[in-house]
Amino acid sequence: MTKSKITILLCLFIITTIAAQNQPIVDSLKTIINLQKQDTIQVNALVYLSRQQTQVDSAFKYVHQGLLLAQKINYRKGEADCFLQIGGINRFFLNDYSTGIQNLFDALKIYGDINYTTGVAEAHLNLQGWYRYIGDYKNALMHAFAGQQTAESNNVVGRAFTFEGHRLNPLALAEIAETYIQMNQLDSAEFYIQKSINQNELFNGSKWNFPIYMLGTIQNLKGDYKLALATFRSAIPLAIQNETFHDTLQIYSGMSTLFKNTKELDSVIYYAKMVNESSDPGRETHYWLNSINNIAQAYKLKGNIDSTLKYTEYFHHVKDSIFSRDKDRAVQNIGFNEKLKQQELISAQNKFKSRLQLYVFIAGLLVLLLIIGILWHNTLEKQKAKSKIEKAYSELKNTQSQLIQSEKMASLGELTAGIAHEIQNPLNFVNNFSEVNSELIDELGEEVDKGNLDEVKIIAKDIRENEQKINFHGKRADAIVKGMLQHSHSSSGVKEPTDINALADEYLRLAYHGLRAKDNSFNATMKTDFDKTIGKINIIPQDIGRVVLNLITNAFYAVNEKATSAEASGDARAEDTKYEPTVTVSTKKESDKFIVSVEDNGNGIPDSVKKKIFQPFFTTKPTGQGTGLGLSMSHDIVTKGHGGVLKVASKEGEGTTFTVALPIIKENKKPKK
Repeated sequence: MTKSKITILLCLFIITTIAAQNQPIVDSLKTIINLQKQDTIQVNALVYLSRQQTQVDSAFKYVHQGLLLAQKINYRKGEADCFLQIGGINRFFLNDYSTGIQNLFDALKIYGDINYTTGVAEAHLNLQGWYRYIGDYKNALMHAFAGQQTAESNNVVGRAFTFEGHRLNPLALAEIAETYIQMNQLDSAEFYIQKSINQNELFNGSKWNFPIYMLGTIQNLKGDYKLALATFRSAIPLAIQNETFHDTLQIYSGMSTLFKNTKELDSVIYYAKMVNESSDPGRETHYWLNSINNIAQAYKLKGNIDSTLKYTEYFHHVKDSIFSRDKDRAVQNIGFNEKLKQQELISAQNKFKSRLQLYVFIAGLLVLLLIIGILWHNTLEKQKAKSKIEKAYSELKNTQSQLIQSEKMASLGELTAGIAHEIQNPLNFVNNFSEVNSELIDELGEEVDKGNLDEVKIIAKDIRENEQKINFHGKRADAIVKGMLQHSHSSSGVKEPTDINALADEYLRLAYHGLRAKDNSFNATMKTDFDKTIGKINIIPQDIGRVVLNLITNAFYAVNEKATSAEASGDARAEDTKYEPTVTVSTKKESDKFIVSVEDNGNGIPDSVKKKIFQPFFTTKPTGQGTGLGLSMSHDIVTKGHGGVLKVASKEGEGTTFTVALPIIKENKKPKK
């Protein structure tokens, strides 16, 4: 006798033994019912007795009596237990999807109302089984996770469908894994089934067989047939010892599929027939259909046409009987029935929302800690790179400072000739008046000797007037030198009252004479239009001086470039087209700001260039004649240093106007004591 046949005989023997052992319990339950005490004990007895029935009529009769009695005596938990059992009957015996789901939602609502967490978990797990059975995996996973979270957070113990004293958490994990198998997400399925196995759920002192069977199914689907076969075989004695004999049908169905994959056709037929020829294969319709299909395919591969046709027809007959048109219509109604119960489901789930949020928070915190660890590791790895970047940045800043200073010195160099010219005038005056005073002093001595006091007084007066002029022109030269020193030095950053008209006029003449010194053929008309009502304004004079000087220098460069082009083309010789280079500097005071404008009648700026002129290092001048930092620095001084606006308006071929608009900052006057 083969090992498999011995196993089957052992199953039958144990079933008979268990049935004989349960008979006294059934008799005791019937005695309780016959007492007709109309109490909670009688309701519980009716529910338990319903679970022991193998015939649908008997099972439904007892649970219906229990429901009516529970509603009569207002036993809410008993009422929910009855709805849960009715849902199971509609699923396992009648395949009435819509009614079964409605029964389970009724049970879920009552369990939630009375805060019976075991019942809530069981209702969710029953619902996940229903939704998985009809292929709605999204809702199946939703209810499975809700049941698992409830079971885990409360460590509840319940029936777990038809098993007494079985912890719900391992079962929920296994059910989640089974749904992922149906979705062909095998890695997720294996993750949850291993968690279920690690819970070490025990039946009668041995491990629970169902997660072992599920692990074998995953291994089979992954193609690890040798390991899967060993896993299936280890699950069979566990199922027998656990007295879950219908689970052996699942295992035999899985083994039949495995042997089909390995082309062992006789073994396919042998194990598939064990499922097909069992006393009640309809309780496991999925495995039943799978086994019939395996038999048909095995006979087809063996070339047995008669048996192939026989089992193929049998397969379609069973399938049609299970999934009739009425059942299809019921499946379509599930969505409608679920919508009717959505509010009830939300009410039940809200009681556990805070706990679920806590778990999500903890999970998020763990993920965050993991990310922090990874980032910390990366930070340590990047310390050397960071040090190099900081060093490079420091060198870049130094280079930038040097470039800015170079730009200042370059502009100062361009002004050198103009400075010399401007200083020469007051120095000439000083020298001339000094010589005149020397002669007057000699004359003064002669008149003193003669005793001509009136003439002495006249000569003394002339000497005093000449000294005042010497002092004036000396201070003029001193102011020019100080201004140039300020231009070359770094800005103090302190705003002080400044005569903007005098500053603009000073730099206009310096820039002009500087250009004349470089090219004595250059001539241009300088125009000014200063608003004398401006007075002194609070600015940083060194910075605004650099801005004005840069704009004026650019304007002279523009008109000089146009004049050179006109001379080369011959336009400068014709009276009607004679070009006159002109640079106009003007100031104007408005209500809350003052404006400095520098206008030229040069070639203008093309539209394509206007967008780039304030970018660092951008220049239209030939190589060696411009750094491209002047306008960029000017823009930063006006906008960032003074909160103003630097704008450009230009028309190609006609000229350009740069406008600096700065807010008027009034000095804070100290209150009088």
